[in-house]
Amino acid sequence: MLMMWRTMLYAACVPGFFIVVGMQFAVESPRWLAKVGRLDDARKVVENIWGVAEAEKAMEEMKSVVANDDSQASWSELLAEPHNRVALIGGSLFFLQQFAGINGVLYFSSLTFRDVGITSGILASLYVGITNFGGALVASNLMDKQGRKNLLIGSYLGMAFAMFLIVFSISFPLDEGVGHTLSVTGTLLYIFTFALGAGPVTGIIIPELSSARTRSKVMGFSFTVHWICNFVVGLYFLELVKLFGVGAVYAGFGGVSLLSALFAYNFIVETKGRSLEEIEMSLSPAAPGERK
Repeated sequence: MLMMWRTMLYAACVPGFFIVVGMQFAVESPRWLAKVGRLDDARKVVENIWGVAEAEKAMEEMKSVVANDDSQASWSELLAEPHNRVALIGGSLFFLQQFAGINGVLYFSSLTFRDVGITSGILASLYVGITNFGGALVASNLMDKQGRKNLLIGSYLGMAFAMFLIVFSISFPLDEGVGHTLSVTGTLLYIFTFALGAGPVTGIIIPELSSARTRSKVMGFSFTVHWICNFVVGLYFLELVKLFGVGAVYAGFGGVSLLSALFAYNFIVETKGRSLEEIEMSLSPAAPGERK
């Protein structure tokens, strides 16, 4: 058993090694290069990524934004427009993501698989990991085709359906085999649809909506909300299951997923096909007519 744990920890070093190697080939952010006065280097990066035809427009937008980004933002700026709106969206997205139950489902998935005869925790984790990876691959293909907002709404609607499917399999008198099959199907469907939008889009759209000046503060606030909610769900999930039962807890997760889809529909600004500079200028109080 000790060797198994050591092997798991050693294996976790492998992706970290590849990330370190891969980062040696990553380019510097053109925004940062422009900010420190290396405009020629910034132009080269923009031309390599977006093409020569887009370089001039992108550089003009970048210079305009960087000109107003000459100092470090304070936390109090998150209380002013438009930063308070972005911070509220960021915190709310992570709050809803966690209370839609992703970590509760992952904690409980091994027991769900055990009910259908998959007693190996490693095999159950493999099924979950493959499903999550498959969803992420589909999301990477759809992100710039369907847009962040549509993916987020569709993801949460799919998660809600999956939760209610599991609740149905638990709460109604079904054949044992049918009930277990529905539970496993609902669990994998939930993880797949989470990986389509609620997982990746939440982490992508918040920095896209944030201005260069306050991006670090908005992300810091949003991830603080994320980890606090993650801790609360992990701490009380099993207690709530013991107190109310799996069906009731999962029904709550489904309800939060529906609420999340409604929130995304009403409050998320689509960022597909727009540069960070375009988004920042459209959210600026000085250009209210450009908001979308």
